[in-house]
Order: sequence, then structure tokens, then C-alpha cells
Amino acid sequence: MDIKKIDSNMKESIMLHEGIKWVDLDNEFLRGTAFQNGFVRLGKDHFVSKQIEVLKKHPSGMNITFRTDARSIAVKAKLVGPSYMAHMTAVGQVGFDLYEKKGEQFCFLATTKINQAAYEVTLAQQKSGSVREYRLYFPLYQQLEEAYLGLPEEASLEWVKPNQDKIVVYGTSITQGGCATRPGMSYTNILDRITDYEWINLGFSGSAHLEKEMISILNAIPKKALILEVDANNTLESLKENLPWFLDHLTSKPVYLITHFPVFLFTRELEDKKAFQKAMKNCVVLDGEELLQDLGYEGTVDGVHLTDLGFYHLALKLKDIILEKGGLQ
Repeated sequence: MDIKKIDSNMKESIMLHEGIKWVDLDNEFLRGTAFQNGFVRLGKDHFVSKQIEVLKKHPSGMNITFRTDARSIAVKAKLVGPSYMAHMTAVGQVGFDLYEKKGEQFCFLATTKINQAAYEVTLAQQKSGSVREYRLYFPLYQQLEEAYLGLPEEASLEWVKPNQDKIVVYGTSITQGGCATRPGMSYTNILDRITDYEWINLGFSGSAHLEKEMISILNAIPKKALILEVDANNTLESLKENLPWFLDHLTSKPVYLITHFPVFLFTRELEDKKAFQKAMKNCVVLDGEELLQDLGYEGTVDGVHLTDLGFYHLALKLKDIILEKGGLQ
């Protein structure tokens, strides 16, 4: 039985309008990017590893803010492929999220319910043509080749400049956004909405190995704070070999280091890695287990990657620790 024949809300997003003007989203107003290299998260000359050469083309954390009086808003995208993971939604991997600003808060408005490598869909329809402010979040886990905002021909459009104050996060698949149900629910994107900072997501799935090449990249970004979430991609031996040198060569402070989040089985190695990281003197160490313990560790999909519940809880914890208690607010 096809559930979409019973419940129309289960149908995929479609394109509802003609007479649309398409505006390229690869422009200077992109937020969540430190190097202005299109939908690629590192600069053109940055090489860290073969894995990151692929993952840097996933536009996790990128978003764009605009004002328009359009009665309808659409998006057109071309990616290298559809979704491919069993434990993460297609929307989170290859979709876009649209938020509308109401007062001082960005509120969720619509998402692309689609699982295709190329698509054109209407995201929202408004009853009135008054000017409103929107923020559009980009896919988390697939290479994006082209993306366009679609508005009626007669609609106005004003891009909103990114905030110049940045906070950078370098980390694993959890930082990249695995396994948020939609792009807006990764923890850096949640923090993007609830703080006055632009958050730069340098999460690379399975590939946060503390390479020396990352040092010059991180040091090149002007920022108010740096967060490292690298535990899950390193053994105790690799942490001992690379982490002290890595921390010593970072040029900006403060640096926050998050230890491993909870997993099904707490091993001796995880405890040893945590103890080693907590001994670091030139950073503030945050215990990943403690950050999520209020949820009874209910905030993961598979014992490792976070659900929206885990991401939202983590974002609130980091906001409290880094911005409020850390004095950045």
C-alpha cells in the first residue's frame, strides 16, 4: 500500500509555480563559509587529505539570509547524487530548510521533502506580499554543484550581509551534521540562529585527524572562539601524537575541546582518551558525556550520531558554556 495515497502530507515536495526568476545562491552573501569558495568549505589551495577533498564539497553549515515580498519561494538544486545513508534522512543529506524571522527569532517554515540529485520545488507560499526576512540552510551530507533561489518575477529581493564575528568548529561526523533530520537541526546551525555569531562548520565525517595542514586553515580564520570535537576520529595513540602539538600551534583563544559523546559501550580506551584530553592545559575541556547526560543518552540515532533532540540539547549547553559563562555574549 502506498501511504502517499492515504495521507497527502507524505507526498514529496513539488514545483507549484511558473514565471519564476532563478537567482544564483553562489554569491558573496553566503554565511557559514570562511573562504568564499562557492559551496566548498575550504579554500581553493587547501589540501588536507583525500577524504576531506570530498567532504569539503558538502556545504554543511552554509546558509543565506534575504528579505523579499514574494508570495512564493522556491529552490532549485543540483547535487552529485541523492541520499545514501540508512540512518539519516534524505532531507538532512540533500535538502534545504527555510526559516522566517518573526521578531528576533528565526522560526522553521518549510523543507524540501525530496530525494533526488536534481530538483525544483516550491518551499513556501504566503498570503500577503509584505517584506519578510528568511534564512535558507544548505544540505549537510552531499556535494552541491548548483543552487538557486526562485521568486516570482515581480518580487523584491535584498540579501542580508553575514555577521563578521565568527565561531569555528572543527570536528567529526557529529559536527558535520550526522544525523540531523533536516539541515537546520545540526548543532552549528541551531547555534547560528540563537546567537549573534556566524558559525563556521568544519566537520568532516570520519576525517578529523588533527593533520598539521588544518592548523594554517584554522589560524587563517578570524574568530571569537574555536571548538574542537575530534575524539571519535582518533585513537589514544594518535591523540598523544598530534593533539598537544596541534593545540600549541593554534594562534587564537579561547579553544574548547569536547571529549567523546556517549556510545553504547564505554570502553577503557574512551576513558583513557578522556583522561588524556582533560590533562591538556591550553584549552577548556568539555566532557561530552556530561553534555548529554541530562537526556539519559536518548539523543542519538545509533549510540554515536545525534538526533535533533541531541543536537538541540548540545547547542543550548554550548551556548551557555561558551557564550554566556565564557563571556562572549
